[in-house]
Amino acid sequence: MHRRLLPVQDTFASWQRDGGSALSQALVLRERLLGPATLTSASLRLLYDISSQFVDDLPDRAYTRQVGDDSPDMRDWVWPGSPPGPGVAAGGASETQAVLPPRVLVQKTVSVEMAGRLLLWTGIGDYQHTLDQRRVVASALGLPRQAARQCSTNPATCRPEEEFAMLPGMVSPFLPPLRPTRLVSVVQVPWPAVWEEQGKAVGVSLSLFESLILPLSCFRAVVLQYAAQAYAPGIHWMEVSSQDLLLHEQAA
Repeated sequence: MHRRLLPVQDTFASWQRDGGSALSQALVLRERLLGPATLTSASLRLLYDISSQFVDDLPDRAYTRQVGDDSPDMRDWVWPGSPPGPGVAAGGASETQAVLPPRVLVQKTVSVEMAGRLLLWTGIGDYQHTLDQRRVVASALGLPRQAARQCSTNPATCRPEEEFAMLPGMVSPFLPPLRPTRLVSVVQVPWPAVWEEQGKAVGVSLSLFESLILPLSCFRAVVLQYAAQAYAPGIHWMEVSSQDLLLHEQAA
């Protein structure tokens, strides 16, 4: 089914030739057909506008996984409004990492429930959030100390396709602009500085079968600008490590 849609790199190439993004009927059609199996057209447009400030070859950085119609990715894909099949729901960071090009790391994002509050926790590579990090976040949000231990990762109470308009396996901090959500915070775990020195990159999920390859050296700036422009009022952006916490609350 995805082969009949205009590849996102074609839209990026058109925007590059025109010197900026514009409303794309092809992306509107893509969003209508794929639903939560793709980032929204508004998300793709904003991500392009921000990322193009840092790299000048975005069309070439849209990486398409070569999957067949009988592969787990496509066999278990369903029309919007239907529950995802087992192959989609089971997809995770390790599966995505296996199909990315060399020196490109997966962006892993999970939902976390702490004391009844919903958060997104995101990082580079197949990381695990730590108790110390959760304690820092709980303290910043004014939650009880025990919330850091009594938390749930990818809780059953959160359906990503309804909460974030993304299917499981492609959830990321690139949320639909100004979409209402129960989220109170998006937490970024830092990556080792040596990865940037080594010229490594990150694969941002554009859909179940596409990624945008961005240099790690500019990725923090891309995410910060996206959060500032797209997040609904009341969502806190946090960068956390075991040593410190930077907290940014997005303006309305």
